[in-house]
Amino acid sequence: MKSTLILVGTELLSGATVDTNSIYMAEELNKYGIEIEYKIVVRDTIEDIIGAIEYGAKKTDLIIMSGGLGPTMDDLTKEAIGRFLNKKLIVDKAELEELRKKFKNLGIEFLENNLKEIEKPEGAVSFKNDVGMAPAFYCENIAAFPGVPRELKNMFPKFLKWYEENIKKGDPIYIKDILTYGIPESHLEKAVKNYFIEPGIDYEFLVKDYGILIRLQSKMSNKNRVEKIKEKIYNSIGSNIFGEDKERLETIVIENLKKLNYTISTGESCTGGLIASKLVEVPGASKVFIEGLVTYSNEAKIERLGVSKEIINKYGAVSEETAREMVLGLKTDVGISVTGIAGPEGGTEEKPVGLVYIGIRVKDDIYIHRMLFKGDREKIRNKSVLHSLFELSKILKKDVKQ
Repeated sequence: MKSTLILVGTELLSGATVDTNSIYMAEELNKYGIEIEYKIVVRDTIEDIIGAIEYGAKKTDLIIMSGGLGPTMDDLTKEAIGRFLNKKLIVDKAELEELRKKFKNLGIEFLENNLKEIEKPEGAVSFKNDVGMAPAFYCENIAAFPGVPRELKNMFPKFLKWYEENIKKGDPIYIKDILTYGIPESHLEKAVKNYFIEPGIDYEFLVKDYGILIRLQSKMSNKNRVEKIKEKIYNSIGSNIFGEDKERLETIVIENLKKLNYTISTGESCTGGLIASKLVEVPGASKVFIEGLVTYSNEAKIERLGVSKEIINKYGAVSEETAREMVLGLKTDVGISVTGIAGPEGGTEEKPVGLVYIGIRVKDDIYIHRMLFKGDREKIRNKSVLHSLFELSKILKKDVKQ
């Protein structure tokens, strides 16, 4: 099935707002086997919006629109859809009552122009907005959503589920994502491409901020075939696979710490608390996460983690010895320490920018990793976080299996 995305908003063309909605929608549509054929960005004018709808209707099966559903004079998407479909805009009494309640609960006066937020073409199906005002709707192969990302993300899954059940019937899509870390994309392809030969199964490599994702996509009737290919991939590059589908390194670490009844703390220098932040993003992290220390200066390393002055004077703050003493200074079952040179300044021939030492302690076992990361300051810091969590996740998985 082919679709057209239409993003409505002059601000998207002027650079005042960055489009993130289409990235999210593309990922979700892919799961349902709906391919985006065109993406069109238009100004807030009736003529431009109708023109985009006309183009999409001629070329594809489904039009998905984002933006222009609000109460102000430049919110014209509904009017454009109504004109294109030759349908009048109506207001559902129940939806009006719910909107009035939202305004009352927020202590905001309900104005006449707020009625625009619940207008929809006659015959349209609405999707409740749990985090904002304007509901989304679908009418005759056109779906329209607010442009606010969190509101779109609240309603888009509801729409896709409804659309799958009521409009796009047939063999559902089956997707298996295999998550990898620590292997370059070209090497990854070389290692597994010989498995990608079966007809009816699509394959792709997606570079994400948490690693490289191998996606296998087919019909649900081919699920067993996909799973057999997955087993072959595990046998080939299992040491670089850390999870599947919606799993993430931080989630895996927290869940395994819970299973082992271990506590964890962090002592960070160049990463400045990023590891701790990543861990506490996981719901329920408070059961295992005790504290995160940012010991950026030498004085902080000495005073907060007990690193000796002699070690720092002899080996330097960025060294295996300092990383070891930092992680020994953490008093939980599991500890992570990071010290490095994120740049762009501070590097030497002996210790260049990108040199990072990661200390991991699990009970009495200590592991020190010397890494030389490439990239700018942000990339070096983020790679340090990912590598720390990846190495810890491997250790914890072994402990869980024992």
